[in-house]
Amino acid sequence: MTARPDLRVLCFGDSLTAGYSYWGSVHHPYNEMLENMLSMAYPDLKIVTVEDGLSGSTVKHEFLSRMNTQFAAPKKKKQDEGPDGKRYDWAIVLGGTNDLAMGFPPEDIFETLKEVWDVPLSHQCKVLALTVPEAGVTGESRERLDARRDKLNNLIKGYKRDNFHVFDLHKAVPYWGMSESDRRRYWDDHIHFTPAGYDLIGNKVGISLVSLLAMEKANSPQRPQKRRRMFKDDDKEFEEEGGDPSAINQGYVVVRRADLD
Repeated sequence: MTARPDLRVLCFGDSLTAGYSYWGSVHHPYNEMLENMLSMAYPDLKIVTVEDGLSGSTVKHEFLSRMNTQFAAPKKKKQDEGPDGKRYDWAIVLGGTNDLAMGFPPEDIFETLKEVWDVPLSHQCKVLALTVPEAGVTGESRERLDARRDKLNNLIKGYKRDNFHVFDLHKAVPYWGMSESDRRRYWDDHIHFTPAGYDLIGNKVGISLVSLLAMEKANSPQRPQKRRRMFKDDDKEFEEEGGDPSAINQGYVVVRRADLD
């Protein structure tokens, strides 16, 4: 029987999660770089990332049913489940680009996103929500779209709940804030990324998740350390320890077993 991974991450979303590039002739999802980042940070852990990105998918129409499918109780216990039936430790959710393009109000998108996030949260799975990245549209439509995207992203960033975290992808990977050479390297069109761009996303999200995992470990209750056995003379003060430590001709350097522990 295959052992369950030590860390299992779901990357969930639309074409930006699927790694859509070059008019769909190439798919290079960011979870590949993310998994590399996590494996480098935690080489002793068995890490698995699962990509569930569906091109054209909207938060309002498909996200909730798809997320419910990911966390539906299987008829037969799967090998990658823990003893409590938990399949994922983290769910990274990116959505809203298609909804904004279709004219859905930011408030409606956000309300549905909360329902989507609630599915993994109710299954003891932490959530890392990503803000919606820029689009390279120009003219009057850019101002209107930017305002609606900013509204949605501010709602995402302002949401507070236990085990819920946000990474500001919009700020981390800008379109207009990049140099033209970087834009050509990382952006395929005004919405999607090149393979190098998806690797950049995986790198940025990976750094954020590694930081969250480190904080999680630092804040977890530490097991009391086993008291080390004392050795003879560990508490004794030796005569040679006296004298002026700044004078090279006075005293010795004494190292006790306790100093090495």
